Amino acid sequence: MKKLNVMLFAAALAVLGFTSCDDDDDATAFGITDITVTTAEGVSHQGDISQADLTITVMMPVTTQSSELEACTIAATATMGTTVTIDDKALPGNTFDLSSPVALIATCDGQTKTYALTVSCTEEDADLATGKRLTADLRNSGIPAGTYDYSVAFFKGKFYAFTAELTDSTANYGVYTSTNGIRWTELSTPEIIGGMGASPVVYNDKLYIMGGVRIFGTDKEGNAPELETGGWMSQLLLKTFRTWTTSDGAIWNNESIEGALDPTDPRGFSSQVFIGTFGFVGPTPFVFNEKLYLESGNTIVYGQLQANNGGLYVSAGETYTPVEGAREALRSYGSTFVLNNQLFTMGGNGGFFDPDMLRATVYSSADGETFTQVSDNTAVGAIAGATVVTNNAGNVAYLFGGCRYDESGALVMNSTIYRTEDGTTWTAVEGINPDYAGTVTPRVVVDNNDIAYVFGGFTKVGTYSPYSFTIDEIESSFAAWAFQLK
Repeated sequence: MKKLNVMLFAAALAVLGFTSCDDDDDATAFGITDITVTTAEGVSHQGDISQADLTITVMMPVTTQSSELEACTIAATATMGTTVTIDDKALPGNTFDLSSPVALIATCDGQTKTYALTVSCTEEDADLATGKRLTADLRNSGIPAGTYDYSVAFFKGKFYAFTAELTDSTANYGVYTSTNGIRWTELSTPEIIGGMGASPVVYNDKLYIMGGVRIFGTDKEGNAPELETGGWMSQLLLKTFRTWTTSDGAIWNNESIEGALDPTDPRGFSSQVFIGTFGFVGPTPFVFNEKLYLESGNTIVYGQLQANNGGLYVSAGETYTPVEGAREALRSYGSTFVLNNQLFTMGGNGGFFDPDMLRATVYSSADGETFTQVSDNTAVGAIAGATVVTNNAGNVAYLFGGCRYDESGALVMNSTIYRTEDGTTWTAVEGINPDYAGTVTPRVVVDNNDIAYVFGGFTKVGTYSPYSFTIDEIESSFAAWAFQLK
């Protein structure tokens, strides 16, 4: 009995501890006392409430993208008799876009308080300084198991992956999206999008996916492989340069460029497309001085996929004009990047992978037309297949991956990350996670918080290219890493 009385007394105290909105002593002592926000990825975060300012701040990791906040659930605890709504919607059973501040209305007996809820994605992650592995294999989280090649873009707060997959003898080409670069969901897109070696770029507020070929299997629409095999006479049957664009990630528009023989310009882009000599596989599209450029990738020469190192074109709509002044600067698997409003091309090889063919030179251009050699060697040394990205301010660049030859003459992957502020003076970033392994042509994108996400790449190369006419010879990595750029 004594124990029961103690329990009843404690319960009474608990009831007295609640504040009702009609208390005469403090008519304003009502409102939200606790709040939890759960993102679209199912990750929950506690909010910090200021009753004095009527503000709620939810801190989230710096890796949280705005797209992850577009469908959040909110659980709020309030004082007795108080209801909480957003735009007249009850919190339970609804999702809310928290990519920008929202107002939570606490109501009790006709009285209201308005709380401003703000999500701040600035919570630091110490692991990002040395490299944080997001996943060892993207195929465990939405990317198909049969994927042998893919590329990645970052567009309007989301990641997009363009995959080439072979299941038995059926070829699938898909587009996947992710809010965090780890878990992926397939989009409904036209089957014609993509191909082996298709490359993305963001230009004029649109996401482009350009190039690519389909030489393995029959696709889901019944189209045969785009390759006519005949030993040394093997050739592509493709007469179109695939180009698809989207402004929202949902609706895709076909802006493909048809090849044509142009007698006035035999080296022109359209004629190379028509005769199949342009590098459809792994082209490099990039933006410089508000113009879209396209650097040729791999093409078929003597029955093999070989890297093309002589083609740079500038776009004017569907017309691509050769940049003649770039020929000396271009190399197969060189690194093209924009830094401090200058265009740079660095390293690469002279056509095939060999110690004597790798380059260490750096060229730059202020106008995208005339290129000048600014260094014959850097601390990076001779390297091919490295990917260079810049921060959002455009004044610091980082080099990831690539391959080089060691002292014994063996071709090895580069796992050192380099940093530069001028394009020629490079320094190695110290303390990188020892588990990080470099690859050839890793897919690197930079988000709005200056975090570089490094996806995949190739773990080996053949004589000319990491691509092959034999699918078993293509060795792609499916690891994903994140690094903070500073």
